[in-house]
Amino acid sequence: MCSTVNGSSPEGSSPAAGRLVFLDALRAFASLLILWHHFALYPPLSRQAEPLLGPLVHWFADYARATQVFFVIGGFVMARSLSDRKWDVKSVGVFLAGRYCRLGIPYLAACIMAIAASAWGRGWLPENVTGTAPAVTQGLAHVFFLQDILGYEHFSAGLWFVCINFQLGLIYAATLWLRDTLPALVGRRIDVPMIAGWVLSAISLFHFNRHPEWDSWALYFFPYFFMGIIVHRALKNRRSAAIFWIYQLLIIAAMCHDWRWRLASALVVGLLLFGAEKTGLSTRWPKAGWIARMGKASYSLFLVHFPVLVLVAGLWARLGWTSPPAAIAGLLSAFAASVAISFAFHRHIEKPAAQLSRRWGKAQVAKAIASPACGKENA
Repeated sequence: MCSTVNGSSPEGSSPAAGRLVFLDALRAFASLLILWHHFALYPPLSRQAEPLLGPLVHWFADYARATQVFFVIGGFVMARSLSDRKWDVKSVGVFLAGRYCRLGIPYLAACIMAIAASAWGRGWLPENVTGTAPAVTQGLAHVFFLQDILGYEHFSAGLWFVCINFQLGLIYAATLWLRDTLPALVGRRIDVPMIAGWVLSAISLFHFNRHPEWDSWALYFFPYFFMGIIVHRALKNRRSAAIFWIYQLLIIAAMCHDWRWRLASALVVGLLLFGAEKTGLSTRWPKAGWIARMGKASYSLFLVHFPVLVLVAGLWARLGWTSPPAAIAGLLSAFAASVAISFAFHRHIEKPAAQLSRRWGKAQVAKAIASPACGKENA
């Protein structure tokens, strides 16, 4: 059998799998929380609204951070869709190319939106909102998800998440490839994803995750991602159920050693996901259509909300609408526009990018099946 065929789904989703509506709800909640975090964090509208909404603005700025939700869900979905397939070097390449289509095309479209929005707001809004005029090298760094590593500022808030997500996908695909390659070298199967996951998580929890200077690298965030993988493994195999609770104890030990609220939120998300899957709730609740739509468009909302905020704030600055009531109206207008634009972005950019990713992956599978080498192996 050609292992490329079994490991070639590039987008990290299982077409045959039923829709997990509980995951959609978590995604929707997290994307809205992140939106209001950025709206509260970046001036001038949030500062102008403080006389009326000071405590609420400060709470969103300080505590409304929910990327851990996406990392945990990402690990779960990736393990669910990729772990049972055979992997070789070519299938890893197909996966990464498809992953780039799935994540990168919407991300690059959002970069263009952010550059245009910043040009509109530059001179009217603070520089920490609009940034400096973009450079070619900065753009190339964004194309390859390297802006943090190379020291360039981001075109938009939250783009670091996409870079880390791609790194995590690369790490997981590499462990799957090692799992399926090592038996030919050592004579027995080694569960590399689990062994490497536990080692990397422990190292991160007690060292790298404690030092923010490492937050340009996936290792800093790996414990959140591995939480999702652990949930999948515990649910898949009853004999492995204990590993879920052991991992929770490891997280608790890390928090006792050095308290981090990010670990607490990842632990809660892991418990919710495990419970919802264990009880079957994940496919039944909630059934609200708007939550499902928000969940499906959550990545689009994550990408577009900051450029929309900059556009609205720039317009308000030009019009001289700086009073607290006007600022609140601006924030609400930016929120409504972000949601509306995210639905259009999802339909016309994110969804076609996912379809391109799947078509490209299927073409590679068909090519592999038709190749002479595959024909001999299957003869």
